[in-house]
Amino acid sequence: MSKEYEPQTVKELTDMVNSSLKLWGMSDEAYAKLINLSENATFCATDPKEGPNKGHSLILRVQRNDYSTKDAIRSELAWVKALADDHVVSTARPIPLVTGEYVAMTTTASGDHRMIVAFEKLNGSEPTLELAGLDHWFEVVGEISAKMHNHARQWKRPEWFTRRIWDFDGIIGEHAYWGNWKNSNGLDDFGKLTVGKTVDVVKTLMEDYGENNYNFGVIHSDCRATNLLVDGSDLHVIDFDDMGFGWYLFDFAAALSFMEQSDDAVKLANAWIKGYEKVTKLSDYEKDLLPTLSIMRRIELMSWCTSHSEVPFAAKEGLQVTKDTVRLCESYLAGSYLR
Repeated sequence: MSKEYEPQTVKELTDMVNSSLKLWGMSDEAYAKLINLSENATFCATDPKEGPNKGHSLILRVQRNDYSTKDAIRSELAWVKALADDHVVSTARPIPLVTGEYVAMTTTASGDHRMIVAFEKLNGSEPTLELAGLDHWFEVVGEISAKMHNHARQWKRPEWFTRRIWDFDGIIGEHAYWGNWKNSNGLDDFGKLTVGKTVDVVKTLMEDYGENNYNFGVIHSDCRATNLLVDGSDLHVIDFDDMGFGWYLFDFAAALSFMEQSDDAVKLANAWIKGYEKVTKLSDYEKDLLPTLSIMRRIELMSWCTSHSEVPFAAKEGLQVTKDTVRLCESYLAGSYLR
């Protein structure tokens, strides 16, 4: 198991964040509390002191070690700011340090160097399978995704822009960012055979689809329920930490993340497509390819649960994710997945 978020590490990160709040102009009475552990450690900081920042809250993201470079983070923030400035999506704007920079370079008591980025705090809550009308929000996020893709196609990126590439190799290939799927926790011989057959089919189909300026570009790549906030009639899209270059329609697959096994999966998938087509029509070929993109994402998530086994969700649900993934691969090979 990774030591990324052992209790002592989390304590040191918390202390480090609290001692760094002045970098964003917060007072000595400001305090930060951990709100989530996943790819990164996320904190909410509040300043109770009388003054211009009284009651002001920030969301602080402490970067996981060896995941993103400073330039990659700057690139992420450049697109987030462009999307907000161009009114493409409602999202949390990055908040600069008092120096005007956006990435803080910090160190824990034990000498662990970390980067921190701050964002405005938005209202709202995550849409869940228990939420009435979830398909409505999937339709909304489908529409938003199409708008982001159209923006990405015409956006002039900074010369220093750099992000990881979410192609077949980076998702479930030999150099997958989140690890080799064959090493997934609880994957037995039957599972390896079933997933292996699926991977072979996916590779062939994605090679046929190819990569070009129309179907491949800058994407959110993790636009799933945990990165959405329902705020009355509004939907905010947050956490662009995994953004990079990929197939635009991979955002469809990301939207269904960890919901692929749900009885509502087909309904949610159709809602996303309906929303997307309000902006950009999909060909029959592209619609037929969506289950392939989704199963590729699902296999990637199975790997993520193993390589991030210290994350609470992965520790609790990892084995079940593997079991369900094998079953979903059987469904895919039988031609019934998301059908």
